[in-house]
Amino acid sequence: MFGQDEWRSTFGAETTDCPQYIPWHQLPWTSTPRLLANLKNALVALRDDEDIRLLRFAELAQRLERALPNENITEADMRTAVTLLANHGLLRPLKFGDLVLLRPELLNGYAAAVIRAARCHRDEIGCVSEEAVFSEDFDFTGVERLQHRPDEELLLRALLQMLLDSSLCMRECEDGQWLLIFPSQYRRDRDIPNYPEIFVSYTFSGELQTIYTTLVVRLWYSRSFDQKELWQNAAEFTTSTGKTIGVLFEKLGDGAGKISVFFETGVPDEMRVVFIEFVHRHLAKYGRELQRQRRYVCDCGVPVTDLTIVQKRQETGKEFITCQGCDKPVPFMDHIEKRLASDLVARRVLEMEQTERQQRDTQSEEQGLIGHMLTICADANAIFRPVTMFDNGIDGEVEFKDPETGNASGRKIYVQLKSGNSYLRDRKRDGKEIFDVKNERHIQYWQNQPVDVYLVVRQHDEMRSEDVIRWMNVSDYLKQRQDAQSKRLVFSGEKLDFAAVWRVRDGLFL
Repeated sequence: MFGQDEWRSTFGAETTDCPQYIPWHQLPWTSTPRLLANLKNALVALRDDEDIRLLRFAELAQRLERALPNENITEADMRTAVTLLANHGLLRPLKFGDLVLLRPELLNGYAAAVIRAARCHRDEIGCVSEEAVFSEDFDFTGVERLQHRPDEELLLRALLQMLLDSSLCMRECEDGQWLLIFPSQYRRDRDIPNYPEIFVSYTFSGELQTIYTTLVVRLWYSRSFDQKELWQNAAEFTTSTGKTIGVLFEKLGDGAGKISVFFETGVPDEMRVVFIEFVHRHLAKYGRELQRQRRYVCDCGVPVTDLTIVQKRQETGKEFITCQGCDKPVPFMDHIEKRLASDLVARRVLEMEQTERQQRDTQSEEQGLIGHMLTICADANAIFRPVTMFDNGIDGEVEFKDPETGNASGRKIYVQLKSGNSYLRDRKRDGKEIFDVKNERHIQYWQNQPVDVYLVVRQHDEMRSEDVIRWMNVSDYLKQRQDAQSKRLVFSGEKLDFAAVWRVRDGLFL
């Protein structure tokens, strides 16, 4: 993971998610078996080898066995050693391809380059295209790079996956290209609106920029409203009726920050309370010393402007403040506060949180699935290319190398990638797995391709706590099925590993 200093310099914020680097001699190896201590020493030697950066676990295991010829080492022993070192930030297993990064700090340089590109956007909108990041001419000036370009592509996939997992950027398709949007890198300020737009404010301490950035990303991924505009210090969204809602961010000094929630006149109370509660839960989870300050408006339309008096009356147990316009009491426990405490609001906020987590996980898992394809195809002496020029029915192509010359042969297949347990269901009458094609034109699209199309599905096995990735030849299936009009495909995929890719290659060259 990122080191604390590198994370701060790259993202302009601290984060408790980043482990401190601990010297080797201070690691708690004294209570572990002698074998693990020997494995640790062997891994130290590998880390110090300047030619080794990224290894598949199988290759790492072979190197460890050669380094310790007199030890009876099991795979479990090796994975335990890798896990122990990863817990201290000294190694980093990637989430795909069974790969291990021996120098996790290399991610910092790549992250800095991506952030620099977003910060230098000509319109000051803090974004960079995904295609640019993965192009060979991307500006990595000053970055310690992996010398093997395929390994670098894998590391960039891991970096993008980490950024999505950490809610530090948003990934959005605009005008046919995927953009990585970093709220922390916007350089345009928005004037803070005057009351009565601001409805409630929170002061807090902690990793200020990270807390604000992750809040904006999570609000965006909740899909409860549309993004309107991002600023250096604010984020605006629109409701389904076109009304503006948003958050404002201020640094107050001494490690304190302030986030204010504002609503355009006419935003329904139901939307207000859900939005406020989502923000409140986020700040309560990630911030410290959280204090809340509500704004109140009398029924006569006159705002309560002396917030200090409001706070003092609340602290002494008073239930209202007198309106300066009509002398009527303005209750602190108004209809908004009562709704905030309701079960209905809690359920709505939970649904928002589940949606944003699912949206981010889906995009993160897509990056992992692409990384898996890159790794497996490389092992099978083939070339995998993610593609963007196709319709949504195709996500990439696998081109096979000529077995005699080793050069790209032009013989290929296309793949459609799906990641998640929701894509397959068991049919009740026979237990067969069914893939439902949501977009009917994808079937015709697959049938019209000049080469075979393979459907790749990644699922997570909860029982074994591991990912299962399988594929099947959709083109062959569509040619042979009897019900040509059905949008339901019987999925009978095999495990997708280098041997499976190899078998497809052999079929094309025989």
